[in-house]
Amino acid sequence: MAKDHIKPSSSRAGAWAIIRCADTGKFLLGKRSGEVNNAGAWNFFGGRVDRGECPRRALIRELIEEAGLRVKEKQLVKLGCVTGGRGRDAGDRDMHYFLLSVDQEIVPRLNREHSSFRWFKRKGLPARFNRPTVVAIKQGLLNKTKA
Repeated sequence: MAKDHIKPSSSRAGAWAIIRCADTGKFLLGKRSGEVNNAGAWNFFGGRVDRGECPRRALIRELIEEAGLRVKEKQLVKLGCVTGGRGRDAGDRDMHYFLLSVDQEIVPRLNREHSSFRWFKRKGLPARFNRPTVVAIKQGLLNKTKA
C-alpha cells in the first residue's frame, strides 16, 4: 500500500491531479469560476485534504466533486509532495501531486468551482494559475508525467 494511503495528512494539506492524455500529451486544466477565490485562474483539479483523510482518498473525492471523474486509487501515481512551511513555493501546507493518465481527452462534468476546462500542450499553457498549479510547474512535475 502506498505510504500516503496509510498516513492521514495534516488539516492544511492539499492534493491535486495532473491529468495527462496519453494519446495527445496534453494536460487538463480547469478555469476557476467567479464563485470561488482566484477567479479566472487555471488549475489542476484537486483541493484540501480533510482532517484524518489521506491525500490519495482526498483527491479521489475532489475529482468526483469538481470534475465528475470517478477513478480508482491505483490509477493515481504519486509524483511528489512539496512540504509545507512558509517557503515561497510551498505556501503554508503540504501539497501532494498525483498523475492521472487517460487514454483519450475526456470531458469533465464541472461543478460551480470551474467555469470551463481545456486541454493544453506543455508549451502552450496559459499564463495565470492558482498557487498549487504554479508550485507543480516550478517543481518540474509536468516533466515527470512522460511515459
